[in-house]
Amino acid sequence: MISLYRKILRLHRRVLPNDMKELGDSYVRSEFKQHKKAKVGEVKVFARQWKEYLYTIEVQAASGSFGRNLREEESQHLNHEQKDNLR
Repeated sequence: MISLYRKILRLHRRVLPNDMKELGDSYVRSEFKQHKKAKVGEVKVFARQWKEYLYTIEVQAASGSFGRNLREEESQHLNHEQKDNLR
């Protein structure tokens, strides 16, 4: 897990703009800290999702554009304040 954590932070340092890097690093630290004592099954899911994130950021960095549009099912779960923040 520590190697995945380090890979993510190195990727952030290499490809993200400073404001995104700070936010991303903070979020990664928090998530990994919260999952230190997770059960094996949870750790597998956690690691898989972060590996997908790593791949996604690498692809987006290569394209020169970060982020994606929300799918309709994802946007249905947002409250009004969250929707306003996305505008």
